[in-house]
Amino acid sequence: MYDPMKWVLVVVLVIIGVLAAVVAIEYLTVPIHSLPSFIPGHHAGAGHYHKRGAVAALVAVVAFVAAGLLAVRFRRQDAPAAVPAASSAGDLLASPPTTPEDPGH
Repeated sequence: MYDPMKWVLVVVLVIIGVLAAVVAIEYLTVPIHSLPSFIPGHHAGAGHYHKRGAVAALVAVVAFVAAGLLAVRFRRQDAPAAVPAASSAGDLLASPPTTPEDPGH
């Protein structure tokens, strides 16, 4: 059964990943004295901004991987059940095809 509420966590993780990636790019590419005021460490001499950038990048990667794994898991749960494969061509020819409404032979 398809439940759209379980996809909310995937969307939240993607948003967290994007925000963390933006912060990581800011920390790693902008000089410390030029960081925007909404990013901690924008005062000169605060230090460790490269470490903060690396941590933000790690958070982004973890969030994207978790979102991807959850998306794959949810897609597999929502996929219809696979039809079991016949063991040989003779089995295919010997039995009539079945439909989901008619599970018996």
